Amino acid sequence: MELDVSRASPYDSRLTIGIDLGCDSFIMDRETAVTFLDTFITSHDFARYKNPIKPIIILQDPSVTDARDNIDSIRKHSVLLFEIPRVLMLEFRSNQILLWTHRFVSFLEEAEELVLLDTYSLENGSFSSNADLFPDKSKNLNRKMYRLASFLLIPHFTFTPITGVPWMATYQNQTVKINGMGGLIMVEFCRKHNCTWDIQIDQIGQWGTLYENGTGDGIMGTVYERRADVGVGSLLLWENAYWHLGFTSPIRKVGISCIAPRPRMIPSWQTIGFVFDLEVWIAVLVCIVCCIATYAFISHANPICDARGVIWNAMNVWAIVLFQAANILHQSAAQGMLSIALVIFAINLGNIFAGKNASLRTFPLFEPPIDTLQELADRGITWVQTHEAWIHSLQTPYNVYLRKIRDNFEVHNFLEMKTLADEGRVAIGVSRLNYGHYLIGDFITEENIMLYRLMQGDLYHDYEVSMTTKTWPFREQLSDLILRIVESGIRSYQEPIVAQQTMNFRVQTKIYHSRDREQTPPTPMGCGDLLGAFMLLGGGIVCGMLAFLGEVLGKYWRQRKINGYVKGFIW
Repeated sequence: MELDVSRASPYDSRLTIGIDLGCDSFIMDRETAVTFLDTFITSHDFARYKNPIKPIIILQDPSVTDARDNIDSIRKHSVLLFEIPRVLMLEFRSNQILLWTHRFVSFLEEAEELVLLDTYSLENGSFSSNADLFPDKSKNLNRKMYRLASFLLIPHFTFTPITGVPWMATYQNQTVKINGMGGLIMVEFCRKHNCTWDIQIDQIGQWGTLYENGTGDGIMGTVYERRADVGVGSLLLWENAYWHLGFTSPIRKVGISCIAPRPRMIPSWQTIGFVFDLEVWIAVLVCIVCCIATYAFISHANPICDARGVIWNAMNVWAIVLFQAANILHQSAAQGMLSIALVIFAINLGNIFAGKNASLRTFPLFEPPIDTLQELADRGITWVQTHEAWIHSLQTPYNVYLRKIRDNFEVHNFLEMKTLADEGRVAIGVSRLNYGHYLIGDFITEENIMLYRLMQGDLYHDYEVSMTTKTWPFREQLSDLILRIVESGIRSYQEPIVAQQTMNFRVQTKIYHSRDREQTPPTPMGCGDLLGAFMLLGGGIVCGMLAFLGEVLGKYWRQRKINGYVKGFIW
């Protein structure tokens, strides 16, 4: 594709279109090289096609004899110093062509020096040394410094100040030692390629957010605004970041789960209601009401039977059902048959109830646990974390339960998270590491972790990556290193060491064993076990006193009304 880049405009959308069509190599003359380099970053930021390997060839116009100023501008350009290691400059001299490249190092004085790669003879049509015209400059970057965006995230990224020892990173002009599962990958990259990192921390922004006006915060925003070249720290394959940043190879598979409120023990007095289903209780109540109505009808319809009111019959039927002293009515055949059926029904019902209630009281009962995403969605329970990045992967869920879980997510700051964690009424998002550990916040302590239980399943899965700018030239080298580290299995050895150094071992252990069944040996019955009986007795006493008070007041008002009539008659 051939483009005529105008000096009048620093950006030409046609260049972005060419990049999206797959153009990853550029040939230009020295007159337009500076203009091309000026628009290089902007054109690639607008492009969707992301290939960090961009060789460029800069030609010399044979008719131009003195272009020293132009060459100096090209060599000192920041894009050439940090974004494009594969540069080939052609210089024509009589019957030969000199092939130059630049030094891809941090020091400006050395970077301005050109290196002669080879010479091409126009007479012989051959190269003098057959050298590689695009050598791999990543093998030794001579401690070239790149910017690394992250935040303090245990166990993925931490750092501590150091002095007097070989260093690979700085933070605010202070030499530091990087640690953490993701940080150690960056250390190994610099150890392999002889480079250094300048750490950029945005603790408030955390993983970050990208905005439509081209700004952002956190890791993603820092890389997007090119305040950093690489971002690391449990970054996942988020769709909202894919169009703006470059992704490396996956570092690990991530499972996002929750620690849900631990099922609470059900008071023993409430177990009475669990003996039968609601349908059974309704059926028993209907049978009792039918018996009361039948007794009342027979006593009024049959002249040989003593007339009894509904209240008396109700008390008598309830006495039979509850195995209390009662009158077994048999003045007529109808009463006798009904009484026999009622007694048999009461004996069977009472024995079944007593046996089931005894089995329920043998061991404590607990509320149903929250183990799956369906149960978390059906309960409508809120789950919380410190950043909305926990639901970036749920922006377009295909599962109706995931949509509901996404809507139930809330973001809170650290102090609010600590308060909610101590209350134990909400679920808290956790990230499963690959070898038995969990990414949680410092708001989870040895005390409040006892209020939670790890879900059996995960809400969703994703893959952790490192994010770079679209033009960072060593994304493939970093991806290759990541794949080699994952393939070696060294992370199974590395994770326990990092966890022991940076995480609370007791909290991790309690999370891991939170699903274990608790030992609940039989215990003597206490007042709590008889609370139901006490509540019934108390309710009966209160109702009786209220009924007695109503009777007294009713009698008083009736007597007063009668006295008023008498006085009026005498008058």
